[in-house]
Amino acid sequence: MANEWASGLNVSRWAKQLAYEVGKEIYFSKFMGKDFSSMIVEKSMEEGKGKDITFGLVGLTGTVVTGDSSLEGNEDGLSSYSQTVATSQRRFGVTNAGNFDNSKVLYDFRQEAMSQLKRVYAEDHDAQVFSSLTKTTGAGAYLRADNGANTSVYAATDPKAALAAADLAIAGDISKLKRMALLGTTQSYKMKPIRVEGKDYFVLLLHPEAAYDLTQQDTWRNAQLNANIRGKDNPIFSGALGVYDGVIVHEHEGITTASDGGGASVHYARNLFLGAGAGCMGTVGDMTWVEKSFDYGNKLGVAAGKIYGVDMTSFNSKDYAVIQYISTATNL
Repeated sequence: MANEWASGLNVSRWAKQLAYEVGKEIYFSKFMGKDFSSMIVEKSMEEGKGKDITFGLVGLTGTVVTGDSSLEGNEDGLSSYSQTVATSQRRFGVTNAGNFDNSKVLYDFRQEAMSQLKRVYAEDHDAQVFSSLTKTTGAGAYLRADNGANTSVYAATDPKAALAAADLAIAGDISKLKRMALLGTTQSYKMKPIRVEGKDYFVLLLHPEAAYDLTQQDTWRNAQLNANIRGKDNPIFSGALGVYDGVIVHEHEGITTASDGGGASVHYARNLFLGAGAGCMGTVGDMTWVEKSFDYGNKLGVAAGKIYGVDMTSFNSKDYAVIQYISTATNL
């Protein structure tokens, strides 16, 4: 029975297939690209050597010289900043019960392993992105939600303790977040929007409970009657709740929630307002698929591995393209 598990596909093909399937399942894949015009910047070290990956950003102030004034000697220098993302190997494994148990069911073990591994890897990728973009301590750019009386407040440190039960997500705060992004804050740079078909957009990711609160509002509902985002081909619109004031609003359960707001018991969500270059993802080498037989070939195990890491983009101790929108959320 030692040859019971002879593979119909070689291991490298299973590894490539898994990498392809995982890529399709990752929620943030629609926001990923190779440069800082994308929300999540992805960089690969194909040769598979090295632990950390450095992302560089170069800027120019652009001081103009007019008339016949001398440009020579008045040139600007290029400002360069770097973001280093630490990577780590992340592995999942699965085994079957044995040849006898396998003979009693109709599914193919390798195919089922593929299906489950792609799911957990996609979930792990997304969890890493959400975690890296969500500050829970320290300085950052925050907006505490409006309580209906135009009292939403920008804060440079976590404002969860000031939350009240009525501080639910509202449409007006989306406009405030956009202006904060365009102007910059004490803890964040002026944010670059994401350009889609010649138009500029920011993205707001809400927890489903916060999204529920937003969608109960007449202001939001009325705006969506004329928003007309149906038929948009760009993936960034896929699954969106709608567009408000140039901000594409999505919902995802990966947004962090807690119930210690307001000093004690207010349930809230750490929603994320994002622009181009909000996060960096570094990958090293290819995904691996390793098979091992146990118990004299009676059992088969599959281990899959990938080296990658994610971090929120920050230059000179200021966040590059993330504002955390903290709102009380209806606990569903």
